[in-house]
Amino acid sequence: MSKDNKKILIAAGGIGIVVAGWLGASVYVGSVAEREIRAFAAKPSSETGVRVRNLQHSSGLFSATGSFGLEVVDQCSSGEGGQRPALEVEYSLANLVLPAAPLRVTWSAKPTGELAAALAELFGPSLKLQGNGDVSYGGDFRSAMSLPELALDQGGQKLTVAPSSGSLAVGKTALAVSWGIDKLLTRGNGEAVELGKIALDVDLKNRYLGTGSSSLSIERIATSHGSAEGFRHATLVTEDGERLNAQVTESLRAASFGGETVKDLTLEMAIRNLDKRSIETISRLFGDTCGLQNMTSDEDETFRKALRTLMTQGFSFGIPRLAGTVGQGSLDGKLMIEASKSLSHSAPISLASMLKASGEVVLKGKVLDEGKLQTALGMGFTQGQDGSVKGSFEYAEGVLRTNGRIFDGSAVQASLGGADQMLNAFLDKPKLAANAAQAESLQAPAPIIADEEPEVAEAPAAAPAAAPAPVAAPPAQPAVLPVPPVSLAPVAQPGVTAANCTSARQCLLQTLGAATREDTATVFAVAARIEELGKPAPGNRVVSRKLNTEGLEALKAEDPARAAELFRKGLAENPRDVELAGNLGFALVKAGKPQEAAEVLTAALQLDPRRSSTWTPLAEALALSGRKDESQAALWVAYQWSGNREKSLAFYTDRAEKERATRPALADMYGTVLAWVAEGRKPKLAVGAG
Repeated sequence: MSKDNKKILIAAGGIGIVVAGWLGASVYVGSVAEREIRAFAAKPSSETGVRVRNLQHSSGLFSATGSFGLEVVDQCSSGEGGQRPALEVEYSLANLVLPAAPLRVTWSAKPTGELAAALAELFGPSLKLQGNGDVSYGGDFRSAMSLPELALDQGGQKLTVAPSSGSLAVGKTALAVSWGIDKLLTRGNGEAVELGKIALDVDLKNRYLGTGSSSLSIERIATSHGSAEGFRHATLVTEDGERLNAQVTESLRAASFGGETVKDLTLEMAIRNLDKRSIETISRLFGDTCGLQNMTSDEDETFRKALRTLMTQGFSFGIPRLAGTVGQGSLDGKLMIEASKSLSHSAPISLASMLKASGEVVLKGKVLDEGKLQTALGMGFTQGQDGSVKGSFEYAEGVLRTNGRIFDGSAVQASLGGADQMLNAFLDKPKLAANAAQAESLQAPAPIIADEEPEVAEAPAAAPAAAPAPVAAPPAQPAVLPVPPVSLAPVAQPGVTAANCTSARQCLLQTLGAATREDTATVFAVAARIEELGKPAPGNRVVSRKLNTEGLEALKAEDPARAAELFRKGLAENPRDVELAGNLGFALVKAGKPQEAAEVLTAALQLDPRRSSTWTPLAEALALSGRKDESQAALWVAYQWSGNREKSLAFYTDRAEKERATRPALADMYGTVLAWVAEGRKPKLAVGAG
C-alpha cells in the first residue's frame, strides 16, 4: 500500500469516527430529551403548577413526536365543580446535533374541554398557539410563537385582534417573554376602542425572586371620547447585595379627552432597600400557604420573623417623580416615606421614631383656574414670583412642617403609636398558639375571632360582596349576646379600658366612646386589643364559599331572608370567614331585622375590628334600631378605617339622598356624619340612646 493510500485510509477512518461520534451524540440527545419529558410529566403538580396527562411519546434515531394533555392546577382553589383550564399539546423533536443547537422543537397547543367549547363559540374552532424553537447546549429553551387573527361578532359586540406573535425563553432561573399585536379593535353599544402596536416584554433574571424587568406599551389609543399615544407601564426589580429595589413607571406621551390635554406625563413609584432574604421567605410562604391562609405553627413563626426583619432593616417607598404638562401649565411633584434601620432587631417596633416623610408639588402656568388657585393659596400653598404654586410637607420625629410652617405633630404620633400597638401585638404573639388556647376557653358554640391579617377595607359598598365577616351561630342560638344601648359619653366602666376589654361588646363600648371624643388613638388601641382576644378553629372553606356564593345570588334576586339563611349556614361551616359574617349582617339589615344584624356585626368586629365594611352596616343596623347616636359614632369609626375616604364620602352622599324618602333614619345618619367628617360639624351625641 502506498503512503498516499495509507493517508487516505487514515483520514477516512478519522472522518468515520467523527461521524459516528456525531450520530451517537444525536441519539444520546434524543434519549435525554425523552427522559426529561417523562420526568417532568411524572412530577407532582405541587412542584410544577400543572398536571400532565396521557403522555404519548414516539422516538426514532434522530427525531421524535408526541402529545400530552396539560392542565393548569391552582393549589389554592376550592376545587368546586367546573373544569380547570386545559390544553392539548403536540410536538415534534429533531435531535440531529447541529452547531446552533442540539435539539429543535416544533409545537402547538390548543384548548380542550369546557375552555375549548367556550372559546370555539366565540372565536371559532381554529384557535391554536404554535411555535418552533430549540434547546441550547446550556439547556435553555427558546421558541418563537404565533396566534392567528381572532374575531368576535356577537350580540352587537365586535372584537378583532390582528394576528400576533412573540417569543419565549426559559432557563434555569431566567424567563423572557415578548408578544406583539399590531391592532385590537372593539365596537359596541355606541362605543369604539382601538389599540395599536401593543407590546408586552418580560425579562426576568430570576423568576423565583422576581428580579428583572417587564413592560406593556400601547403606541396608539383611540376611543369615542378622545385619543392618546405612547402609553407605557414598566417595572424594574434589581438586586443590590442583600437588598432589593423595585420601580414602577407609568408614562404617557400625549392624550386628549373631554377638552383636556396632557403631554409627557410620568409617574414613578419605588420601593427601595428591602431585605432580600425576608422578601424571599415571605414570597415562598405566600405561595406555599395560599396567601398565608393555611400556615402551620412553624410557618407562622417563620413569617413573623421575616416580617420583623423586613421592618427593622429599613426601607423607603413613595413617588420619587410625578411630572407632566397639563393644558397650558405643568406639574412636578414627589412623595417619599423612609423607615430607618432599627438598632435592635428584638426591640418593639416604633413607627413614630422610625418613619420620616417629605413631599412637594409645584404647579406652573395655567394648571389651576382662578377659583382653584385661591383655594390652594387659602390652604397655605405658597406662590412664587414667577406665578408658580408650591405645596410641601415634611415630617420627622414628631414635627410636621407644611408649606414652611411648623405644626403640632402629636396627632400623627398618636396614630403611629396606635399602629405600633397593633403591629407589635401581631409580631410578638404567635397567632396559632394563642388562638388555640383562646378557642378552647370560649364558651360560645361558634367562636367569633378571625385569623386574617388586619385589613383596612376600601370605601363601604352598597353590595354585600365587600362586607366583612363576623361569625354567627346556628339559627337557634346567636353568636353573641344582644348589644345593649351604648353610652356615648366618655365611658368609664369599672374594669374595662381600651387596654383590657374582654369581649367584642365591651370593646364596642370603648370604641364608640372614643368616637364621641374624636379619639382615633383609642380607636386604634382598642382594635389592637380585640386582635388579642382569640379566634376559632378553621372550618370547611369549600362548603362555606359555595354557600356564600348562593347567598349573594339570593341577594341579587331580592330575597334577603333566603340570603341570610344561606350565609348563616356558611358561617357555621367556617366561623373564620370574615366576608360571610359581614354578608350575614348586611342581609339581616336588608331583611328588616336590624337588632339581630347588630348582634352579628358586633361579633364581626371581633373577627376583624379594622374593616370599614363591617362598621358601616353596623351603623345602619343601629340607626334602624332607633339608636341614633350610636349609629353616628359607628359610622364615624367606619370612616376612620376607610382605605379610600374620598370614595366613602361619595358613598355617604349617595346614601343620604337615596334613603331620604324610604328610611329617613339612615338618611339622617349619613347626612350628619358627612357634615362631621367633611366640614367638622361635630354632632352633640347624647348619653345612652335607647
